[in-house]
Amino acid sequence: MKKVFSTVFFALAILFCSNASAQISHGGEPLFNQGIQRIKAPIVTLATLDNDKYLQEDLNQVKGASPLRVAIAQQCDIDVLAESKVTKDNNGTHYTLAINSPGATFVSFDFSVFELAEGATLFFYDQSGEFVLGSFNKSDVKDDGTFYTQAIPGSVAYIEYNVPLDTEPGKIILSEVSHGYKNIFQTISNIYDDAESQLKGSHGHAEGDCHINVVCPEGDDWRDQIRSVVAIEIKSSIGSFMCSGALINNTALDRTPYVLSAYHCQDEGEIGTLRGFVSYFLYQTNYCNGASGSGNKSVTGAQIKAKYSYSTGSDFLLLLLDSSVPDNYTPYYAGWDRNNVASPEPGVCIHHPGGDYKKLSFPRTISRLMGSYINFYQVNWYTGTANKGVTEQGSSGSPLFNASKRIIGQLYAGSSACDNMGGADLYGRLYISWTGNNADNNSLRPWLDPENTGVSVLDGLNYTDNTGIDDVQTSRNKSLKVYPNPCKGTVRFDIDAIGDANYKVFDLNGHCVKEGRTILTSTVQGIDLSTLSKGSYILKIYTSANIYSATIVLL
Repeated sequence: MKKVFSTVFFALAILFCSNASAQISHGGEPLFNQGIQRIKAPIVTLATLDNDKYLQEDLNQVKGASPLRVAIAQQCDIDVLAESKVTKDNNGTHYTLAINSPGATFVSFDFSVFELAEGATLFFYDQSGEFVLGSFNKSDVKDDGTFYTQAIPGSVAYIEYNVPLDTEPGKIILSEVSHGYKNIFQTISNIYDDAESQLKGSHGHAEGDCHINVVCPEGDDWRDQIRSVVAIEIKSSIGSFMCSGALINNTALDRTPYVLSAYHCQDEGEIGTLRGFVSYFLYQTNYCNGASGSGNKSVTGAQIKAKYSYSTGSDFLLLLLDSSVPDNYTPYYAGWDRNNVASPEPGVCIHHPGGDYKKLSFPRTISRLMGSYINFYQVNWYTGTANKGVTEQGSSGSPLFNASKRIIGQLYAGSSACDNMGGADLYGRLYISWTGNNADNNSLRPWLDPENTGVSVLDGLNYTDNTGIDDVQTSRNKSLKVYPNPCKGTVRFDIDAIGDANYKVFDLNGHCVKEGRTILTSTVQGIDLSTLSKGSYILKIYTSANIYSATIVLL
């Protein structure tokens, strides 16, 4: 979502995978996903909800008052094993059950008890049998003993649970079903089209059609950064909502799956009681002008590591995904720049407007605001025939890149729209988010700079791609030629870096005895160490790309 301070209202959407398993799982195929076998499964039918009613409520909603819903949460208490059809054979005991939420365009499941047997496998599939999630096993349970799924297309979804011979089955309690009431799956037609036509644009689910699909030539200079951006489904006690975010790098270069988004995306005053997050990768069209896209891939679950309110801070949210991002998602961990720059050279905004396929929007200007909005950048867009996209609901939390391809902020609020290109948007400044209010849970610094290097810029990092993390870290660490060595105070060196750099000096016991910042130029590269006692030290210089180190002796 994008908070609106003018005329634009929230419009959110759930994402889907039309033809393949998307949620991280352990492989394998369900045993009962055949037409006749699916029909034999008993069906538990939930109460019928009036989709038209909810769509009309959204249309009549005071714009900007609260997030626009895309799903209604139906509470239930279903003992999956007790309600299932039970089949036994030489491979074990098998439980199959169908859940029907009449009229739903999609469903997702929340389990309050998720106690799977050792060696058991769990699958979910839709009524056609073409969409499959799984297998899942006991290792997939969340820390609080729960489990939830991404969206499954259609009103009927099947649960298949397979338990080895002579094994106690455990217990599975389905406590909530999210009932989708927007026709977000392209494979379903002629459902509530009249009301929903007022909520959709010509490209997927975005209201406007001025955004640029990321596969278009305009994205050629941003291919890595595009792969960092994700769509985020926020699950709550009310239903489901949508934001954008980006994988972001840290100075340890260890591919910790941090995702930067917006505080208001998890604000319980906006969405009700927070249940969890699903992050969707590679959700984009197959062709520049296409309306169909590649199947998305998702990671279910995330912890909130830090956040800073929009009322007093910069509206940032830092998530740590519950699972590492698989290499076949081809993730990119975006770089960042935390410098206090008044007018950064514009780069690009990459986002999921309305939960739609991933889009590009190119700012005309970026400027630091003052007064009550000093924690934010203002972005203005091109207008008329020169326009290259804007933002809308669903874009909230999306990264703003500068011309150097580093994140400098995330979307908070705005009035821009394809029919209001002159509207401006606000992005929380990474410069403010870095220290927040100096508490770990309100600042980015302890998470994105765990090595306490003090660097102000960091480049992005690609997924493994046959290169191990140790190799990446080794390639980043460079030897430093220093002279004179031994020296009596000022040590000089030659490196290929120019610009701001941070340095630290360690004694041979590993204690940092001096640190600071220096400006590296083509002619002046040196540090005064005359305040240190005689002895041997290790000097480290940190730039955005490398860490340089050398052993020095002071006389």
